[in-house]
Amino acid sequence: MPKESPAQELGLVAALWRTRAYLLPQWPHFLAFALLSGLGMLLQIGTSLVGFDLLTNKVFLAQPLSELQAALLGLDAERYVAVEQLAEDARMTLRNVFLGLVCFLLALGFALGSGLGYYLTWILQRVNQALRLAMMEAAVRLSLKEHQQRQVGDAIYRVYQDSAMVTAVVQNALVQPAVALATLATAVATITLFSPYLGLLFLLAAVPSVLAAAVLTPLLKRQSATARAANSALTSHIQESIAAARLLKANGAENAAFASFRQRSRLALDSAYALRRTVAVLSLAVFLCSALAAIGADYLIVHWVWAEAPTFGFGFMAFVGFAVWNLGAFQAARERHISVSAAGVSLAAMWGLLQDMSMGLGRAFVLLDLEPEVADPPRPQAMPAVREGVAFENVSFGYGGYGEAAVLRGVSFVARPGTTTAIVGASGAGKSTLMRLLLRLYDVTDGAIRIDGVDVRALRLHELRAAMAIVLQENLLFPTTIADNVRYASPGASDAQVAAAARASCADEFIDALPEGYDTPLGERGAKLSTGERQRISMARAIL
Repeated sequence: MPKESPAQELGLVAALWRTRAYLLPQWPHFLAFALLSGLGMLLQIGTSLVGFDLLTNKVFLAQPLSELQAALLGLDAERYVAVEQLAEDARMTLRNVFLGLVCFLLALGFALGSGLGYYLTWILQRVNQALRLAMMEAAVRLSLKEHQQRQVGDAIYRVYQDSAMVTAVVQNALVQPAVALATLATAVATITLFSPYLGLLFLLAAVPSVLAAAVLTPLLKRQSATARAANSALTSHIQESIAAARLLKANGAENAAFASFRQRSRLALDSAYALRRTVAVLSLAVFLCSALAAIGADYLIVHWVWAEAPTFGFGFMAFVGFAVWNLGAFQAARERHISVSAAGVSLAAMWGLLQDMSMGLGRAFVLLDLEPEVADPPRPQAMPAVREGVAFENVSFGYGGYGEAAVLRGVSFVARPGTTTAIVGASGAGKSTLMRLLLRLYDVTDGAIRIDGVDVRALRLHELRAAMAIVLQENLLFPTTIADNVRYASPGASDAQVAAAARASCADEFIDALPEGYDTPLGERGAKLSTGERQRISMARAIL
């Protein structure tokens, strides 16, 4: 395996910074989501505070409403404000008003919450699609040397699985933490308005929680890297086993392949379990801290309710009916410190998962960071018309990924137009390598390859390869129709041109004998054809 780029070690902040090119085009949607989320949060908190007061203190205990509450609810001040205690019929009317208000707010909150969930998914999938396209483009443009040094399954895992981490990181490092922090800050601020001692109690509980996160973060990163490497190796093994299914069956090696798969799968499972276990430990530590703070808060609140002590933020608390500690104030304050505890545990779990996600996103950026060894020149020349021929001038080349020994040394010859040039030699002598160098799948180590005197390295890759037709030793076909395989490199070719190419390669006879003719689907890698038939389809593709 090649040495990973520095992107493999991306931290959380660096990973988020790298995603900016894919996030910025969606900024209007992120802004709209933030505003709607803030509206929903304020609606939920306001409903909770006012609801506890109306139901507990007014409907249950018959306490009179404030003038503002009566005005907002459209109720008569003489019956609901200027009294010592609400009458029975007034309480029933207020109950009905309360139930109607709650039903309306619940319906509004459900619609807003559900819609925001779908909206966020839509935004994040647009971001993921942009990154995945960029990764696939980068993977396709890499040189063959890079592909041969990297397992196919590893590249698949990076493009398909690691790229998805951009949505997970954005959601869990930006969106959900922002919501959780806003919920936490609002809840702590509300609790502080009830009593500064409660706010201080929860802030003190945050100290050991942060220390626990700091201690466990390095371990989370190491376990994440191990788990993703194990899953990448498992994906590569699956791809290799399925691609070599015929070989496995022919050699009776199915049991050995399955045993290897079971071992790799167990390693991937154990690695993932170790990571989740550490995340659970962190979440448990934060939960214990917040639970102790919640127990202490309940103890203090009960004493204040018994003493009917005044609340700290008297003006604001009086607005919602909590000028002094009462049953409604107890329930409202308890609801807020439950929110604080839940938000703290949620942030701890998110922090643990973020270490894994940032590692995954770092792996995704490895493909984007790799520079193709073979690229277009800064000032490309036009593809010449072939009049003099193709000349190999003292060409030398070695596959660096497989050792530094040269495959070709000082090769020189000219292939002239109108002639057939045959290259013969023992297996491994470099015959196929010469053709790969002509197509610039690799670049020569020494010497030059020229077409009519123009070095192929001075030409655009697309123009050079578009001027070539090649039939590979491996007859690579795709699980589409015969016609689609023939016109793979010439998608605009007509049916008549496809048929003419098939006739030229002597493939028309067996194609016409098929029930669906040129519309016959070939199956995975052309499995429905014999080796010779696949060869002729490849020749037809080159001819077209």
